[in-house]
Amino acid sequence: MASKSFYFLWTKAVNFKSQVWNLESGIWNHGFVTACLLTTLLWGMHAIWFMRDTRPPVWDMALHQTYALNYLKGGAPVIDGTSSSLEKSGNYPPFVHLAIAAVFLILHPGPHIAALANIPATLIFFWALFELAKDLAGPLAARWACVLALLTPYLIWLSRETILDYWLSAWFAAALVSLRKTRAFQSRPWSLALGAILAMGLLTKWLFAGIILIPLIYILVDSRIWKHPARCINFLDTVITALIVASPWYLPNIPRLVRYFGQNMEIGAREGEPSVFTFQSFIYYARLLEGYQLFGLLFAVLLLGCFFCWRKRLIEDWKFLLFTIAGGWLVMTLLRTKDPRFTMPLIGPLLIFPGAWIQSWKRKGINTALAGTLVALLCFQAYAANFGISWLPRQVVILPGYQGSLRWDWNLYLQDYFGILGRPQKEDWKQDAILQNLAADSEKRSVKPSLAVIPDLPWFSEANFTFFSKLRGMPIRISHPQSADGINSFQECNYVLMTERDQGMPWTTGASEALNKIVVDNYHIFKLVELYLLPNGDGARLYFIDRSPLGVDATEQHSALNGERKTGNLNRQ
Repeated sequence: MASKSFYFLWTKAVNFKSQVWNLESGIWNHGFVTACLLTTLLWGMHAIWFMRDTRPPVWDMALHQTYALNYLKGGAPVIDGTSSSLEKSGNYPPFVHLAIAAVFLILHPGPHIAALANIPATLIFFWALFELAKDLAGPLAARWACVLALLTPYLIWLSRETILDYWLSAWFAAALVSLRKTRAFQSRPWSLALGAILAMGLLTKWLFAGIILIPLIYILVDSRIWKHPARCINFLDTVITALIVASPWYLPNIPRLVRYFGQNMEIGAREGEPSVFTFQSFIYYARLLEGYQLFGLLFAVLLLGCFFCWRKRLIEDWKFLLFTIAGGWLVMTLLRTKDPRFTMPLIGPLLIFPGAWIQSWKRKGINTALAGTLVALLCFQAYAANFGISWLPRQVVILPGYQGSLRWDWNLYLQDYFGILGRPQKEDWKQDAILQNLAADSEKRSVKPSLAVIPDLPWFSEANFTFFSKLRGMPIRISHPQSADGINSFQECNYVLMTERDQGMPWTTGASEALNKIVVDNYHIFKLVELYLLPNGDGARLYFIDRSPLGVDATEQHSALNGERKTGNLNRQ
């Protein structure tokens, strides 16, 4: 009797354990649950990072936050002519700026607050990557692809920056999932959903059209859609939906975009990027993938994953994934202007290969230990890239790479991205102090507050001064002169700000040395207002430009008596 009771209880326990296991498997096979968990982990780490950092946003990040402020009522007056709602985001589509503005409205405007607009993008990205990998390789491969994405240094860095390409990565992954779920445009609901997602991608950044084009064409050709009228109608619905949503911004901005793309090509040449159709251009993004996005360990895992996926046929529709990645890579390679951000949307789909390979490992102790070791090493690498490890070298170069204005190496790992993205810092770059002194001095002198910022440093540039002036409600016109034409270089400004040593990126500061010399030599016109010590040890100087006849005449008399001054000593008090 006792044995029968024991057997009954044992059977119930085994059945209960099996039911719980099946329930857990069902939960972890659901992309939304996995996305929520990984999003919580990532942004929990970011919360710690933000509490240790006080720096202003850099360059483009500051620019996009400024555009977000343009959409808020009651903010600083628009002083750059962007009064139209179609111009408030400059040359960029408005979706991300509206998302940041919404976060500002719900909480309050601020540099780190703006980054919270990326939380929904993180959730969409992990959900879409899971669903795409599950569709192509299986649920375990999907979980591994998401974990590898979570521990990818470049994705971690950019997820807390207000940059368009992070949201672009999320919409691209979501578009691929929707494209697959249309079943070659057999499903009308998913075709309409795809149209909406395409519109969101286009309203995030125009590069979305280039990276989604090839997988879209592949589906159309592979399914021979022209032979199926119903599918053609669904495809047209997709296109019409995308155009209806996106065209209100694109159509009025076509002339602006044509000019912008032309200028962008010139910028690529100025930055020293390799010409299109050259060997260096062809391998450019492979180098950036290894050296600046994945690093050596994860890149090696990716290569092994690609090899074994090809050899063992681990990807169900490998042609779709191949055309998606190769097509996007080719489009970006054909652009003269290049940057690791441009291929960031391709990282998620790429990680499906190592995810599928790891899924194929047999469940043995050595494989479990190997997988655990891989995760531990990637966690260690992610910590070093985000919080720093003092006893490790900042950078380990495997092989020197292409040299333009910047040198792009093949790296084993990095602890920071060109000294910009990396560990948090408690630093004050004096934006508030400088703008307050400028406002007070301009009011005392009864002149318009307008400032020329000569350097173009990451945390000390026209972009972040413009952001802080708008954030603080100060209608100050700020510019960055890039050519030296005597005092006329500062024609529209009443104040000028210079640094004594580092000037920033060479392609935007080629005239900085000459501009600094103009300021120092014409000391009768440029009157020192205040000195500032910056966190990098450099000195900054705020000058008032005295255009009164007395100041101009004194300078002309001094030049006539002594000739052109040869000294450029920036340390003179």
